Amino acid sequence: MLAQVSSSRFRWLAPLVTACLLAAGCSPAPSAAPTIASSPGPTLPDLTAAPTNVPASITPATPIAFADALRDAIDVGAISADLARLQSIADAHGGTRSAGTEGHLASARFVADELRAAGFDVELEQVDLPVFRQTAPSVLEITGGRSFEDLHEFKAMLFSASGDGTAPIYALGYDAAAPPGSTGGLGCNGEDWAGVPAGVIVLVQPANCRRHDVIVQAQGVGAIGIITAYPGWTRDTVLRPTLIDPADIHIPAIGVTGTVGNELNDAASAGARVHLATQTSSVIGTSPNVIAETPWGDASHVLMLGGHLDSVVDGPGINDNGSGTMTVLAIARALAELHGSGSGTGQAWKVRVAFWTGEEIGLWGSRAYVQDIPDRGALQAYLNFDMVGSFNGVREVYDGAASSRPTEGLVITRLFTRELAEAGLSWQTIPLGGSSDHFAFDLAGIPTGGLFSGANELKTADQAALFGGDADVAEDACYHLACDTASHIDPTLLEQLAHAAAWTTGALASGEVELSSS
Repeated sequence: MLAQVSSSRFRWLAPLVTACLLAAGCSPAPSAAPTIASSPGPTLPDLTAAPTNVPASITPATPIAFADALRDAIDVGAISADLARLQSIADAHGGTRSAGTEGHLASARFVADELRAAGFDVELEQVDLPVFRQTAPSVLEITGGRSFEDLHEFKAMLFSASGDGTAPIYALGYDAAAPPGSTGGLGCNGEDWAGVPAGVIVLVQPANCRRHDVIVQAQGVGAIGIITAYPGWTRDTVLRPTLIDPADIHIPAIGVTGTVGNELNDAASAGARVHLATQTSSVIGTSPNVIAETPWGDASHVLMLGGHLDSVVDGPGINDNGSGTMTVLAIARALAELHGSGSGTGQAWKVRVAFWTGEEIGLWGSRAYVQDIPDRGALQAYLNFDMVGSFNGVREVYDGAASSRPTEGLVITRLFTRELAEAGLSWQTIPLGGSSDHFAFDLAGIPTGGLFSGANELKTADQAALFGGDADVAEDACYHLACDTASHIDPTLLEQLAHAAAWTTGALASGEVELSSS
């Protein structure tokens, strides 16, 4: 994204997004945008005995009829059909549904129409946000040597400035043997740059700080471009990391595979020059959140659930996050069906659903919403569903005990795990982190929880034993790539997590579970 984006109305968001990405630990990691990707925690204990401050109603001994009915109303075939609809929308709009594009707008209209047809009160809430485009192929080549392939071996980062220059390549503390996931690179501190001459293109590796800050340091010593080599990236698995705030980014910034990085390091040792060119644009645009709620239910007790409807710029986003949002849509339809049939009398609370925009570029939609919730006091909890159909996936539950509202958060966690346990399924807990739309709610002190099936983390041998699938293979090998299509969804895992999502929604919406012991 171009550095010229500097509208003062967005400056308030920069430190908040920064805090989000730092909290998630995603700044030095090879993840392209904020989608939760945390290491698994311990398996929760058996739920035959409720822990302190957790109501007995969430143990297996006590049925919750409305939760059971809502779970049983979920049809994974219908979710798959909705995912196919999102795929067709992406196919008709250049293979993407990213925020600020016609593909995202078509997705929002589809969801809004479905919710209105189900009887929900629906609002399209417009959010101001920056819209990134790569307007021409980027160029990376060693002068007199090899040219590298844009999108296959490297990509311009989100918010990279445009630029075109040829200069010596300077390797800053480069380690050709760095393992995947390493964050031992240099560039975070001013002293790292003491010997770097002006007018060079700098080669770095992931460091233990924000990528944005490394690039600002490079600009400060007069570098004309910066290349970050990720040891774990291979050909056709190149992501597009976000630089968070484009206002002070003035040079081209790209990410490359580990192999390309090693070739560039060799070129630096040989005193070679490199040609680097990027052509990007950004404009301030608008993109809608879709917010809808049941006209029925107690307006003083609102349960909210949601996920992000936008994809990355490089793919259709069918698992990330069509899987989560179409699960939310299925739950909404099931609520309406139960209400219309008279079977929904067990719903005591009002239920609100959200389909967020701009998550992939910095949580813009959810953050804007939380900034001005009209009935904050009525909002009892927020449940987030971001990736629940990963092809080599896992069953992971946000660890509410580590949230800003741990008493209520633990109850939410136990609701999810009760349903998984009763279905005979294993699970693990993960930290909430700050890399998806639950983060703004947690910061605001609203009880949060959610489910996750895995992104580009490699599945461990222990996880393969627990969940099946292949060890040492990404949980979602198509994360943030063009292959994140409807054909790369695990329907069994999707059904399992959709049922757990629906049951937990029903348990809370029934009003039978007290979130707080006070």
